[in-house]
Amino acid sequence: MILQTPIHLACDDWLARFTQEAEHGYSWFDFLTAYESAIALVVVARVLNPATHGSALYATSPGPAQTLPSLTVRYPGAAWHEREAAEMFGLTFIGLSDPRPLLRREADGQPPLLKSTVLAARAVINWPGAAEPDPVDGRRRDNPSRRRMRPIGSPPADWATPSD
Repeated sequence: MILQTPIHLACDDWLARFTQEAEHGYSWFDFLTAYESAIALVVVARVLNPATHGSALYATSPGPAQTLPSLTVRYPGAAWHEREAAEMFGLTFIGLSDPRPLLRREADGQPPLLKSTVLAARAVINWPGAAEPDPVDGRRRDNPSRRRMRPIGSPPADWATPSD
């Protein structure tokens, strides 16, 4: 498997480059996603050429405005990917015909996949860690004999035990 390094584009060149790729045979839209690096939010998209089996991978950083032109003008299959990126990372795709959220009921609050978003589960539940005080003497130390944590939302271990 060959790993491909994305070519970084300016936001102004985003749609123009994909239009150019479509005219050169890259007619198959593969995916679009986003991730938050230490510096900025990055959007990555890939298109394929079915005739040559070649692929083109591009990335861009939408900046503080977090807006990009929609690729659905050339690739209608990009709509679902753009809706997901918009919902999860707070991006705005200009020209996207259906901006409704896919997974969340409303688009209120912070986008859940941004590092700056505080998740409700982490605010309510005490998460275990090496910095917790020892229950015996109150000193903080690494405690390898800690009980194993259960995944969030799972029932207690004794939930199926009949009660008297």
